Amino acid sequence: MNFAIESYVKPIGFEPMEDKIAIVINNFTLTKNPDWPFRYSEPYIISMAIDQGGANNPAIDFSILPFPKVRKNNTVDFDGHGHLIYGPANPGEFVTYTILFMEDDNDMRNLGQAIEDIIKGEATNIGMKALLKASPTISNSALLLSRLSEIIASRIKKDNDDELYRRSGTLLRDVENPYGISQSFEGGNDFVKSRLTIVPLTKELRVNKDTKQISL
Repeated sequence: MNFAIESYVKPIGFEPMEDKIAIVINNFTLTKNPDWPFRYSEPYIISMAIDQGGANNPAIDFSILPFPKVRKNNTVDFDGHGHLIYGPANPGEFVTYTILFMEDDNDMRNLGQAIEDIIKGEATNIGMKALLKASPTISNSALLLSRLSEIIASRIKKDNDDELYRRSGTLLRDVENPYGISQSFEGGNDFVKSRLTIVPLTKELRVNKDTKQISL
């Protein structure tokens, strides 16, 4: 279950039609050891996001980050603003995302490339490009991303990796609090608790998205 833990305070001068946002994970805690009786776990985070541009020109923003030797009740804190799962970018009318916390039991040496290949393959298998082109809407993007994440988690489980926790969300521009900026959200289950924040940025920030984009 996810919930907001900070009230909305509109940043002065934020322009949702032009300015950028970043979606970041501030920290996560491994509350249960999935590899007991072993002392350490090897969790990793997969994130995928689709914004309005990615729906119109089918593409997924993707990142993966592994964490060696994490013990039960250890909290992994990210320096600065956190681990980036989307942005910096202006999402357009919406951005929808899914985050998977997995446990690496397969000792994959090239984890990033292996997961990227799975995403590309499974997105092709479900005809994601054609489905987005036919209906590049908020609801269809969220539905397809949810379906893809389920397939990916199931596929990875066959390689003996375990799914620990999954969270997802959709941020909208044309609401009172555009994109949920300046809010933080906490959520978790028996294995993982995590905190996520929506960071507002300015259009003058001259950088492109820092997550890898997979064209479908």
